[in-house]
Formats: sequence, structure tokens, C-alpha cells
Amino acid sequence: MLLAIVLTLIVQPSRGYVYSGHSHHRSISAQSSFTTIIRGPFQHRRTSSFSQLYVSTLPEVEDPPISILEDEDEDLPEGVVCARGVCVIADEDLADELCYLDEDGGGMTCVENTAEVDRNVFSWEFLWPRALLLGCSCLYGTNFPLGRIMNEALPASATTSGRMLLAALALSPFLVKLKPELRKTALLGGSFTALGYLSQSVALVDTPAATVAFLGALTVVITPTTSVLIDKAKMGVKDAPQTWLAAVLCLVGVGVLELGGGSGSEEVVNSSLIDVFPWGDFWSAMQAVGFGVSFFFTERMMAKEPDQALPITGVQVGMTAFFAAIWATLDGTGMLGTFGGDNGAWLLDETTRNQFAIPGLFLSGFGGDETLRTVAIAAGWTALITTAGNRVCETAALGKMSSSEAAVLLATEPLWAALFASAFVGEELGTNDIVGGAFIVAACLATAIKAQTLLSFFGVGNNQEAELEESIDVEVDID
Repeated sequence: MLLAIVLTLIVQPSRGYVYSGHSHHRSISAQSSFTTIIRGPFQHRRTSSFSQLYVSTLPEVEDPPISILEDEDEDLPEGVVCARGVCVIADEDLADELCYLDEDGGGMTCVENTAEVDRNVFSWEFLWPRALLLGCSCLYGTNFPLGRIMNEALPASATTSGRMLLAALALSPFLVKLKPELRKTALLGGSFTALGYLSQSVALVDTPAATVAFLGALTVVITPTTSVLIDKAKMGVKDAPQTWLAAVLCLVGVGVLELGGGSGSEEVVNSSLIDVFPWGDFWSAMQAVGFGVSFFFTERMMAKEPDQALPITGVQVGMTAFFAAIWATLDGTGMLGTFGGDNGAWLLDETTRNQFAIPGLFLSGFGGDETLRTVAIAAGWTALITTAGNRVCETAALGKMSSSEAAVLLATEPLWAALFASAFVGEELGTNDIVGGAFIVAACLATAIKAQTLLSFFGVGNNQEAELEESIDVEVDID
């Protein structure tokens, strides 16, 4: 926990000049957001519009000598804080920066927040949102070992369907608050969320929980790739060096993980290709595809409508419950064979049907069956706490910090998963797991680094600040 808090302090936005240039607007900040910086005798003042830039007047001059992009009709949109596909309205008294959706470029423009009050890093108002978000990451990590425990006792389709049904019921009150114009996109994003959860469940049937968690972090590559394919976002090395660094670290990490997962030569000779194919790793990667694409759609929706975080989450979980129910029906009637486990046709047997399906699972579990009791507790925990409750807590904490801080805290999820997998199911991490996992976690942390910071570190800065100051430097003869 202390390591995560220290990392959040390291990636705090610097209190220098921040420039973000796009085709339709430019945002400038110097220890403030939306503030014009003028060299010489000019003063600076805060503007009231997202796309406004003003030059203030000299005290001795009666009328302003010049103005730039004067446009007082456009209202300043609400700033947001985004992390891992979730955006909420930023608390302007506490958040370090405010972010805005660049609809033309498909990305986010973030500037420092002038309204932020001076704070004590040891104060309660500073610590509680960060501790809460770190706690959410910790709770997310329990999903992986508990998923293994549930899948060892019940068919994966049954546990996933029951868990998501409970989570959907818990979040159902928020569905009525979803704005009609978001329905189609929310359903599309929810379908990819379902792919993520269902793939994760299949992977946890025979793949170590820590490996599934580490490979799930491939979302740091999938989400920006989706942005390039759909929004044609600029993703060159100078545009997003942190994304390229994360991609390289991620691929190295995956390669190291796979080095320890190969089959022996005798097994390969005596088995068909389909038998030795690493299906667990494949479904772990598909988990990242589902969640990564979902993050793209949900972040874009929530950046436009930040008050819709919980309604959109309700749709995502509802869609997952819908597809999980289809999976459970097909698997329970034996139509999928041994896919997802060897408990096919469990719905056709009265005993297993009454025990594996809700509410029979809870009735049997708390009626004396200790094995099913453990599964029932795990299902309730992953549904109500780590799926529904966690999102509520996440949205409460996220708006009170910067996006980079939140990204660091949430990047600890695979580490928690590995820790709990060792404690709950006795998994032992080998050298390949430790090294590969470290590279993947480093990739997650790399996404929190500011692009300009990374370029300056490698000595390839593009002198944007100097160019900007030169472009707005105004010389006025007052003789």
C-alpha cells in the first residue's frame, strides 16, 4: 500500500507549463487551468470558456490593445477524471487536473486545476479517496482466486451466471437513469464487457489466477489500439510515447510468462495441436480484448456524460448477465460438450440443477453443504462487493485525484491477485511469473507518465512550450 501511495506522488502533474495542441483548440496552463500566459508587462487572467484565450490589458491602457480567439458564447464543460474506462466529474477543490474529451482526436486533453486548494498530503481529505481506490484495486484482485475456487466446485457457466445475476440486480436501480441517447453505445460496450468476464471465467478453469490477472493487464495495449482503429487517434511515438513504452513492456512480459508455460516434447509429439494449444492463455488474452474495447466505449460515454457512470455500469453488468445466462443454458443442456469444464448437461439433472443455480446454491450452501457454502460466499462476494459495490466506491474516489494517480493505484490489481492466489489456493509463482508479471505491471504504470515528461527524459522534447510562448508574445509600443 505504501509503495502505491509513493508512486501516486511521483506521477503528480508537475506545476509547470502544460500544453496540449489539437486541430480545433489549444489548452494552456501555468500553475492553473485555462489561463493565458503573456510575457512582458501583461498580466494573466482565467478565462470562462474552454476554447477562449484572452490578452488582458495594461493598467495604464484604457482599452485592450489586442485579443485572441475571443469567444464568450461557449460554456466551459465540466472537467472529469478518467481511469481504466471510468470517468467521473472532477471535484475542483481536490482534483489536481481536469480532463476533457477531444472529440476530433478521440483522446483526452488534461490541464491543471487552478481551483484546487492547498492541501496537506497527510490530511484525511487527501488520504481517504486514494486509500479507497487502492482498496478497490485490492478487492478486484480477489476475483481471480475466488473464480478458481468457484470453478473447481461448479461449472464455470453456472458460477458466472449466478454472480452476474446478483450484480445486475444490485445495480438495476441505476438503469432507469440511463440517458436514451447512450443506450446503443452502452449495449455495445456492455457486450464487450461480457466478453471480458466470460473469457476470464473460462480461463480460470485451468489457468493460474495470477497468470490470468497479469494477461488481463493487456488492456493497456488493446484500448489505445481500439482508439486508433475507430477514432483514427494520433498514436505516433511523439504523440503517445507512454503508450508505446507500455506496449513494449507488455509484450516482453507476456513473452516471459509464456516461456514458462510450454509443454514437454513428449506431450507435444503424442498430442494434437488443439490439445497442446495454450487455451488458458488465449482466453486470458481475450479477457483483455473484451475489457479493453469496453474501456474505450465507456470512457468516451462517461467523458461526455460523467454523471452516467453507474447507469452505464448497470448496462454492462446486465449485458454480462444476459450472455452468461445463454452460456449457462447451452452448457447446462450439454450443447457445448466439455467447453468450460466437464460438468456438461448439469441443468438436465435435478440434483445439480437445484444446487448449481440461484437460489438453490445459497439454500444448499447455507443448509449444510460446506463446499457449496464456500462457493455461495464467493459468489455473493464477487457479485455484490467486487462487482457492484466496488464500482460505487470507485466513482466516489476517482474524482478527487488526477487520472495518473488513479491509474497507478488501479495498476496494482494483478499484484493483489497474485498475493491472494498464493493465500487462497496455494499458487506458487515461478521466476517466469515474477519477471513477466513485473514487466506487465510496469507497463500499466507507464501509461500514467505524461507524454512530455517521457519525451524530455529521453531528450526528444518538441519545444512546444517555447513555440507557444513565441506565438502569443505581443509587443506593444506605449510611447
